[in-house]
Amino acid sequence: MLLLLLLCPVFLFGQDMLSTLDDMHFVVKGETWESVAASHGISVPELQAANPDVKKGKKLKKGTLLIIPKKPQPVATVTAEEPETSDPVVIRTSISDLKVGVLLPFSDKNMVEFYRGLLMAADSVRRSGVNLDIHAWDCGNTASQIEPLLSKIVGFDVIIGPASATQIPAVAEHCREQGTRLVLPFPTGQVLQDYPLVYDVAVPNAIVFDAAVKKLMRYYADTNFVVVRSGNTDNRGKVLTETLTRNLAQKGSPRVLELEGDDFAYETAFNQFRDNMILIDDSSVRSLNILLSRLKDFRRGHSEYRLTLVGYPEWQDETGRLLDDFFALNTYIISPYYYNVLDERTKQFQRAYEKLFRVPVAQNNPRFAALGFDLGTYFLGGIGSLGDTFEQMQGSLRQEPYQHRFQFERSASQTDSSSSRAPGLSFSNHFVQFIHFMPENKVELIR
Repeated sequence: MLLLLLLCPVFLFGQDMLSTLDDMHFVVKGETWESVAASHGISVPELQAANPDVKKGKKLKKGTLLIIPKKPQPVATVTAEEPETSDPVVIRTSISDLKVGVLLPFSDKNMVEFYRGLLMAADSVRRSGVNLDIHAWDCGNTASQIEPLLSKIVGFDVIIGPASATQIPAVAEHCREQGTRLVLPFPTGQVLQDYPLVYDVAVPNAIVFDAAVKKLMRYYADTNFVVVRSGNTDNRGKVLTETLTRNLAQKGSPRVLELEGDDFAYETAFNQFRDNMILIDDSSVRSLNILLSRLKDFRRGHSEYRLTLVGYPEWQDETGRLLDDFFALNTYIISPYYYNVLDERTKQFQRAYEKLFRVPVAQNNPRFAALGFDLGTYFLGGIGSLGDTFEQMQGSLRQEPYQHRFQFERSASQTDSSSSRAPGLSFSNHFVQFIHFMPENKVELIR
């Protein structure tokens, strides 16, 4: 699917968004943990536990947004006279009361930003009719820090986090025993195949580049592919160029060009009568700068050659500086995410975030606040509306993300690719797109 970024904005936030944040409290001057807790009929430890991202000093900063935890509901007991019965298994097609756990290292500013975006999504989901009970813990980054928290993770519909790879195995095993969905928002560096309710949000490089190469070969079959060797032997960019070479094996190898080659080497690698699609085996900014300089020099003396550049998600960090070059070279950036800072809908999200939390959205790439919002909307809203059928029906969810789109598939087995739909395998995000910087100074998304 191809989507031109010339669409009318669709706003997810209502005009009264800031007034509808239920179960939350804006700190005014002079308030303390004790005064806020007392005004809501809860204890200070309960209030602090619900706000692990807020510093625990005696005074609270004016304007701080606090989550007010809900009081536990009384549990119905069964008298001894009542016979025990085994209730039939009920498949819920929606869940009106969703219990959510969040495990993050809140000493990391990026994690705080992600959590804030998640809270904004929670407010949006609440207004759709889903009652959310959110519990958050500062879990640190070590295995020893996560162990004491596992006993508290009982009866949840979904757990989001942790971020540390050392903590994931224990949490994944605990969630499997509990039958709880586990959403991993950040790269894990692990393969969790035997966990049917684990969702790996960060698209693995192998999946990103394999899908991208297949799209390139399908849409641009008559292209002269050129692989540029940077001389850097330790980089993940080789995964892309090696995947291209492997897929081209039946048609012949791509042309090979040394980054530091002279003008004759560049002219020999390119074809004057066909489109030339250039992929470099290094994602670093240094190699990108050198390549752009060489290509611009080449075009000044060979304007008849049609050049197209293909690059990496990290190149989005350079669009402010290199946007004109990307347009001029008809650049395609392969990426599972895209944050359009010029879109009016995105600007409204940033304004709402700043008004809520008194700080602007951090200029990272990807934006952690947008990731938190997109993930929260997808999972909290999706599980709330689909209930126990979420795994089978999530493809029907309507997505309007600010940055991350999700397309989950069962992870392929390492031993048998035919078993990729087996129920024991975890889910991984397979969404990949091209961000196309067109020579007409327009940007389009090719999905």
